Amino acid sequence: MYYDPMISKLITWGKDRKEAMDLMDKSIEQYVVQGVAHNLGFGRSIIHNKAYAAGDYSTAFIPKYYPDGYRGDTLNSHQMQLVALAAHRMKNISSGYYKEDRNQTHNKVVYVTILGEGEEKDKDWKVEMGTTNFTVTDINDGKNYSFNINKFDYIHNSLLKMDFGSQVVETIQYLGSEHDLKFDFYFCGGKVKTMVYDET
Repeated sequence: MYYDPMISKLITWGKDRKEAMDLMDKSIEQYVVQGVAHNLGFGRSIIHNKAYAAGDYSTAFIPKYYPDGYRGDTLNSHQMQLVALAAHRMKNISSGYYKEDRNQTHNKVVYVTILGEGEEKDKDWKVEMGTTNFTVTDINDGKNYSFNINKFDYIHNSLLKMDFGSQVVETIQYLGSEHDLKFDFYFCGGKVKTMVYDET
């Protein structure tokens, strides 16, 4: 009760503080720990804190910036769009519809509800796969967002990597599905619950 239980230690380094922290951020997204509680989300939140990034921290850092404890970070619109894309792919993989030829994917259009926690409201998205890109639509305001994804990699039955080209790769951790509608992910330091429906 007096010491932090340590599962493992993650260390990154680079030519400067920013490079090391950027690598830490990417590493945390790919760090798979399941079955036990962990503080990866809290660690990620700390390295995104501007004061910490500037090297301005002390033993009073946590009381100052987390006076009520860490409650998780809220996903912004772009992060939700990435989750919706991941949900589209995992829906097809889990349904056995995924083919190497993306044009043979069965569910070209799915509707994704990202379930809100606490005071957050549910957010609804439509994801449509075209011949060269994906379109993600915010059901609430009708705004469309286009994504060109060179390839998906699904590794270790856990990590879904989306390659957008120009060395931009986003990683979302798939936690599992209770049934053919509910899909859970770990992204941006917290658990993200979704419901995924096809057009039928």
